[in-house]
Amino acid sequence: MGKNLSLFQKREELVQQMEGYRALPEYVLDGVGAILQFLFDPRNARARKTFLPADASTQEINNFPSYWLNGIAIALFTFLIGWAIAAFNGRFFSPDEYKLTLWAVVTGALALIANKVNIRAFLNTFRISCADKMLRVADIDNLENWLAGNFNAWKPLLSGLLIGPLLGRILYTSWLANHPLAVFHAGPFVTLALSCIQAVWVGYYLYPFYVAFPSRLNRYHFDLYTTDPSSSEVVGRLSRLLTFILYVTMGYIVWLTIGLTYVDVLTAETPTPGLIFSVFVWAPTVILYAAGQFHLSDVITRAKWKILNEVQTKVEELYKEKKIPDKETLDRINKLMDYHDRIKGTPNSALNFRASLNFLNSLLLPILAFVIANLKEVLGFFRQ
Repeated sequence: MGKNLSLFQKREELVQQMEGYRALPEYVLDGVGAILQFLFDPRNARARKTFLPADASTQEINNFPSYWLNGIAIALFTFLIGWAIAAFNGRFFSPDEYKLTLWAVVTGALALIANKVNIRAFLNTFRISCADKMLRVADIDNLENWLAGNFNAWKPLLSGLLIGPLLGRILYTSWLANHPLAVFHAGPFVTLALSCIQAVWVGYYLYPFYVAFPSRLNRYHFDLYTTDPSSSEVVGRLSRLLTFILYVTMGYIVWLTIGLTYVDVLTAETPTPGLIFSVFVWAPTVILYAAGQFHLSDVITRAKWKILNEVQTKVEELYKEKKIPDKETLDRINKLMDYHDRIKGTPNSALNFRASLNFLNSLLLPILAFVIANLKEVLGFFRQ
């Protein structure tokens, strides 16, 4: 498709394709929203003529239910499944099981919401400010193929179905170890497993879009501000995108840290969840931001060296014109060298001291959350 299209047409094609993309968690959230709309607002639902709105980024402007409302409905439904299984087996949740399952369903729903917010931020950044700055048709083709492969719903679906119940089993086992009087029951486990399936999707999409994708940025050629590439709109928006995703992810990590401790899963007696938490949550988040900024720096540096090499070539040509340059030639050379030095002195990164400080402060939030959640243990450690 579009092999002979112009650069402008390819940009338009890319934007149109991005309008139709949804991640699997978005299909779940928006699917529930569509059902709610058919139940409570059938007039607008029928007027759409499709089950889901065509553009997920603008659907809420057209009276589509908010993803927060859809998340609440999913959390309630997930809780009721486990509760119904427990009731069918002739027993109801204990107070501690209520605490565990309610936290689990909220965490699962928040995972879907966090994923949707991040995916929308990613797609909207490219649609609004990056697609029209891409300079090569081949780059757009490459990005289109990459997006098509990573918005395939089967891979995350299988990942969630395989890893989610296993993760749920580990968490439930740890919870049982910290509650000696409790025994295994299907109801709480099913609720926990379903919530973990939802949470696994966050990790699945975290890797391709926020860890692997930044490494592809230096393959693409963008129209950057010649004199100072780090001040280009594309660079600024991509840097803000990475920072925004960082904050959303950090907020979710804070919730996980406090919640896992609150429901007695993440404790000194059960270190396995803490290890899993560190490997699959903490590490990708730090890599996410550091790798993104590093590869964004590559884009800036490549643009700088492109213009620096052009200036150096012009200086060399002026030197070769005459064995002894006259005053006019020397003035031109000096101006070119000043221009060269000014460009060379511009930042190689979109980060500044303040942004770096904000990043470090963000990393402290989960640590602070863990300390607050385990305040008694921390105080006891220092008293010893």
